[in-house]
Amino acid sequence: MNTHKSKIPKIYCDFDGTVTKKDAVNTFFELYADPKWTEYEDLWVQGRISSKENAISQVALLPEMTDDVLNQYINSIEIDDYFIEFVNFTKENDIKLVIISDGFDLFIEKTLEKHNIKGVDFYANHLVHKNNKFSIEFPYHNPKCDIGAGMCKCARVTEKEFCYIGDGTSDLCVVGKANILFASKVLKEYCNKNNVKHIPFENFSNIIGILRNL
Repeated sequence: MNTHKSKIPKIYCDFDGTVTKKDAVNTFFELYADPKWTEYEDLWVQGRISSKENAISQVALLPEMTDDVLNQYINSIEIDDYFIEFVNFTKENDIKLVIISDGFDLFIEKTLEKHNIKGVDFYANHLVHKNNKFSIEFPYHNPKCDIGAGMCKCARVTEKEFCYIGDGTSDLCVVGKANILFASKVLKEYCNKNNVKHIPFENFSNIIGILRNL
């Protein structure tokens, strides 16, 4: 019997700042949006507005943009050097990998396509780009989400046993439910401060090594 299959039936993974080297959404806003986007970001971090409210306000600050400019940006998104190896590891060990993100589905879809990564489901907010204008939709919004996320991660996770990998504030509603939690950056700081059991990591090579030893 494959021991990984019995111990880790499914891995849920954040996208921005976890799969990607930089937060792809924030970098996009830094490059193109009205600088006021940072004011909404601060309000969200402070808990004064919800993630959904933040996303709506920030997307409204994006200028009109051609498909060529948008695609040029998406093509510039870099992923962790070991993420493809990690995807292959999950497939070899019969582990289902799912990306759940409070970011933009278009960024995830195009990035996976660029690297020919197949068989990885993903759930995220729906970024609409039509007639050079942007808007955002929330197909996975949960009004009861603890952190008011646009895409409520805790509502997507239904298993009693799962592994979670994340790095930021949008991961907070799900971390307490994971029986194996890998955390970096802001999420690691939160776990340390609140005595949440976790495994710190720098990249997906670290995660592969640890999972192999379970």
